Amino acid sequence: MLITMALIPPLMKSAARLRFIDVPDARKVHLGNIPRVGGIAMVAGAVLPIVMWLMPQQQVIGFLLGMAVIVAFGIWDDRSDLDYRLKFLGQTVAVLIAMFYGGVLIESIPLVSDAGRLPSYLSYPLTFLFLLGITNAVNLSDGLDGLAGGTVILSIGTIALLGYTAGNVVVVVIAVAMIGSILGFLRFNTHP
Repeated sequence: MLITMALIPPLMKSAARLRFIDVPDARKVHLGNIPRVGGIAMVAGAVLPIVMWLMPQQQVIGFLLGMAVIVAFGIWDDRSDLDYRLKFLGQTVAVLIAMFYGGVLIESIPLVSDAGRLPSYLSYPLTFLFLLGITNAVNLSDGLDGLAGGTVILSIGTIALLGYTAGNVVVVVIAVAMIGSILGFLRFNTHP
């Protein structure tokens, strides 16, 4: 949280020079130029604690590589308003990295799957559609100040609680680092 909060003011001051400005148009509700630097600060605020407190494991590296792809496409989009197909390509690449390098896979659906593990012909497409769907759902909810961040904090808080209950330290550390980075951003993402 502190890293994100510390980075946003200097990034805001340099946003115009770096061409990270959201200019008002017919589809937007804001009347003035808005700096588009929160994502960069949030990534730094989340990645630094993850790298400091987690041993380099394949799942963590896969998560960070997928995040790097999303960040690269996000920065590209902030500077040049990418076509939706290019954004979708970046999301697809990030999801595939998380799945095949990071080993992220939905293997069972509690209370639905009686047999325990899902067969791979269901598991892979379900994981792909879920990760892609969640990414776009959060992206589409980013229209009001604090809506996407607040929603994600609630969701990741639940994931942190489940990770803690299951004794999965990696999930807890990643979730808490992300919650902290979003809280640091929400300090600046308020009306007006």
